[in-house]
Amino acid sequence: MALADKWTIARVLDEIAQYIELSDPNRFKSRAFERAARAVENLNEDISDLVAAGRLYETQGIGKAIGPIIEELVATGDSRYLKDLQKQYPAGIFDLLRVPALGLKKLGILYDKLGVASLEELELAAREGKIAKLKSFGPKTQTKILEGIETARKRESQYLLTTGLEIGERLRERLAAIDEVEDAEVTGSVRRRLEIIRNVNLAIATNDSAAVQKALKKVVDKFEVIDEQTVRGWARNEMPAWFHLSTPETFGANVLRTTGSAEFVAAFEKKVRNARLTARTEHDLFKRAGIPFVEPERRESSEDLKVKRVRLVEPSDLRGTFHVHTTYSDGRNSVLQMLTSAKDRGYEYVGISDHSKVAYYAGGLTEARLDEQQAEIAEKEKEVKPLRVFRGTEADILPDGSIDYGPETLKRFDFVVASVHSQFGMPKDEMTERILKALDDPHVTFIGHLTGRKLLVRDGYSVEFDRIFDKAARRGVMIEINGNPNRLDLDWRHIRNALDRGVIFSIHPDAHSIAEMSHVISGTWVARKAGLSAQQIFNTLPVDEVEKHFAARRKLSASRSLRA
Repeated sequence: MALADKWTIARVLDEIAQYIELSDPNRFKSRAFERAARAVENLNEDISDLVAAGRLYETQGIGKAIGPIIEELVATGDSRYLKDLQKQYPAGIFDLLRVPALGLKKLGILYDKLGVASLEELELAAREGKIAKLKSFGPKTQTKILEGIETARKRESQYLLTTGLEIGERLRERLAAIDEVEDAEVTGSVRRRLEIIRNVNLAIATNDSAAVQKALKKVVDKFEVIDEQTVRGWARNEMPAWFHLSTPETFGANVLRTTGSAEFVAAFEKKVRNARLTARTEHDLFKRAGIPFVEPERRESSEDLKVKRVRLVEPSDLRGTFHVHTTYSDGRNSVLQMLTSAKDRGYEYVGISDHSKVAYYAGGLTEARLDEQQAEIAEKEKEVKPLRVFRGTEADILPDGSIDYGPETLKRFDFVVASVHSQFGMPKDEMTERILKALDDPHVTFIGHLTGRKLLVRDGYSVEFDRIFDKAARRGVMIEINGNPNRLDLDWRHIRNALDRGVIFSIHPDAHSIAEMSHVISGTWVARKAGLSAQQIFNTLPVDEVEKHFAARRKLSASRSLRA
């Protein structure tokens, strides 16, 4: 039996990539480990079977340098190479990545030149003016770092939802191996799909709490019994994990209570007049209470018990997607690979949208490179029929609100995703005007990742949402729900207001690789938290209706351009 599954191995490879980037200016080596991590994640076979059969090296991205590390992980659950890398740096050095102004390269320089490995050391070095003297830093970066330290401290003990999901599912797998556990469910804020979480919760059904608690000592670190029904520990020495035990007969109530939110649960209990309802499943509990089932994502307030129930959008409702990058800009997979991935997912259509030319840092396409890209799309789309391939771009919204490409170039596209990628610090009114002007461009189809936030790394820029929503609705410009787990914007808290103003939404993965095509799933979490049905999402439409919509938009843009 393998001692490490594919998810654990991918995590180790990613960690190795981080350590390499700290010390090696050659990005190629760290990218090789990142690509191998994604390849491992995408395996459809048990990785231990591949190793045993001598077929591991048939996997693209796994060669003579990385293969032995994977083989060692499969055999022992450990990596000597990673341990050697860890010895070179103090524990917790990656916590500094919570400082918005820092990336791995800068972090490596700070440690190498100044010995900085903690927030306290970073702050001292900045206040003493040492950082400003370093090459590629300067006074402005030093000031941003000082501001970022305060942000990092506010974000301590916070985690991305995807981290909670991964840890929660790994813990649930461990629980399944305990004989006395009859059922287990990941609950809490993870189940409610909050984008930022503080811990992971699991509800457990058992008739032998003592035996389960004894077994849990081998599952988590810093094991602590809170009471007869509650245990706390640390998972992977990284995240607090709470285990809530109940009998199988009361498991449904346990799941409800530990899923929360506290306000929703209190409203539920008040509605049933605090009756002690019992049920083995949560659905049965709602049924016995005479309350229509409320999906976990919709349990943030007491009001969620009162709203009309709709069938929330599911990933399977999406017939295609847009905002997909290839190696022509900053993607990690070719045109054919991305198209094949879309076809393999059962999509009817996909939209390729590499960066525009001003995004030079992301390999943005000049007009000449755009000719090459579109020629390759025309060639490769023949190999993925009947998948319909739409030509698009993620074009920069420039500081003055104009779009990077000119009208003659923009009219070549089926769709345009317009996004802000620069000068995030503009005042709120100026940023609002910038996006409002972009909405006036008749070629713009979608506004990409509105606010530009990166969760736990960078706050989004400030805008007057109502003005943007009003104009987007008037102009018929859709707003993207960005499924990148590091972004997840448009924030679900704003979506209902946008919907009331007539805005149309589309769920996009912002995919830079085959693996990231799955980001549409996390995009649906945002839509579900906002209470959206499939009928309220553009890319649930069949391909012929999408074609008609884009054709109508192009005709409208042509007429508006002529009038202008």
